[in-house]
Amino acid sequence: MDTSTHITMGFGLAGLAFIDPAVAAGTELSSAVLIGTVLGSNAPDFDYGIKIVKGNGMYTEHHRGLSHSIPAWFMWTGLLTAIIYLFHSNLSTLELIHLFGWIFLAVLLHVGFDICNAYGTQAARPFTKKWLSLNFISLFDPFIIFLHLLGFALWGLLDSPGIIFLLIYSTIGLYLLERFFSSRRAMTMAKKKLSENGSITVIPTILWSVWHIVSETDSCLRSFELRSKDLKLIHTFEKSDPESSIIANAKKDQNVGHFLNNSKHVQTVVLPIPSGYEIRFFDLRFRTKNHYPYMAVCQMTKDGMILSSCTGWFHQADKFKSKLISDENSGKNQLEA
Repeated sequence: MDTSTHITMGFGLAGLAFIDPAVAAGTELSSAVLIGTVLGSNAPDFDYGIKIVKGNGMYTEHHRGLSHSIPAWFMWTGLLTAIIYLFHSNLSTLELIHLFGWIFLAVLLHVGFDICNAYGTQAARPFTKKWLSLNFISLFDPFIIFLHLLGFALWGLLDSPGIIFLLIYSTIGLYLLERFFSSRRAMTMAKKKLSENGSITVIPTILWSVWHIVSETDSCLRSFELRSKDLKLIHTFEKSDPESSIIANAKKDQNVGHFLNNSKHVQTVVLPIPSGYEIRFFDLRFRTKNHYPYMAVCQMTKDGMILSSCTGWFHQADKFKSKLISDENSGKNQLEA
């Protein structure tokens, strides 16, 4: 899920924690739990530090990797409990156990909700490095946010946060079940209408009756929109020649490699530029109108030397072009030298 959802859920879990008699009875514990659930709801995404230290390419590949793994659940929980205890040293051993439990739940729900969307996580590490993705809720779900906002409003009016958020999270649980079965129905419908061999992925949108569909065969990739029972073709892409030396050289680039290690249904486009070629790799699972913002871009000379590259989410072409232009110029200067 996106950061705003994780933050919102952190506050929601702090309200739910009031069903715990120890939290409801202790002012200091309830304060500690509030801090713990908000931080715990975001802790697995603290791997953002990879982007700062190692760059966006490394972050693109490893985000939602080890930081969401089974050992990390306990690492984040223990670390946050210890840090919070430094500022709430009056908590008893029993209260620390309660604090640990609520932080652990926050971390676990973060990972669980991330599994429910198209990006997925490597939550089963160290047992497997497979990306787990159930594809039935979007990265931002308005209904989940609405329920939390409703809960916060009722909390202010009724001052019974435990019961309020118990009902809120019970409703969210039922909603997730409905979305899961809706995604299975969408998959069945897509398979029936396409009736072809190949791989099909169903991607949720913020609209309940609208799903994005990506179909991949040996020869092409196709993007569809399933609206109610109407399947509409959006784009068809003939697969690029896998033997192309241009594409093969681009795949050797580190940023492109990071992107390909965490992508599915990738289309490649080769464009001529004055200095040689620009090769763009798009993940067709993530479509915004007629644009695929999750991509890797590589520029190289005609003899195959990499000039520059970048990867990440680019909703405007100028964002990645501005990064590549400066790198390309520096690369040409090195060649001329």
